[in-house]
Amino acid sequence: MPLHNRIAAKAVFAVAAVCATPSMAWGEQSLAPAAEQTIYLRAFVPVYCEVDLAPAGGQLANGVVPLGRSTELCNAPRGYKIILQHPSGLTNAAVIVDETRVPLSATGETVLVDSDHPDLHIRQLALDPGNQTSQIGNLGIRIEVNY
Repeated sequence: MPLHNRIAAKAVFAVAAVCATPSMAWGEQSLAPAAEQTIYLRAFVPVYCEVDLAPAGGQLANGVVPLGRSTELCNAPRGYKIILQHPSGLTNAAVIVDETRVPLSATGETVLVDSDHPDLHIRQLALDPGNQTSQIGNLGIRIEVNY
């Protein structure tokens, strides 16, 4: 048999062998018992926490100063704290968070929000300086993760 006929015969034999092998289409199930399989998925998601303050101007009634709208976003599984930094030793002063009055602490840091879960929240903030309107010069706001 010439060489090219032998090659052609081997090719036909190979194609016939492949066609004779049973195959399953995608999604078909075998009748043989399936082995149990377990898939493990592991992902690392970084903790991201942010608080922004969009300032508002002007003054409300009784000397209350609007601080603006805070937007807090934190994906920490155990939550977070929003802390207002202010001068220490203020008396009768408070920050108003969504109409809830929170007295300022004597230490210079007051916890405005103590959440035990991740959240996205928008709040309105205002400052009641009490009797010390001239003593309040700088305010800061920060977010801390609960670990």
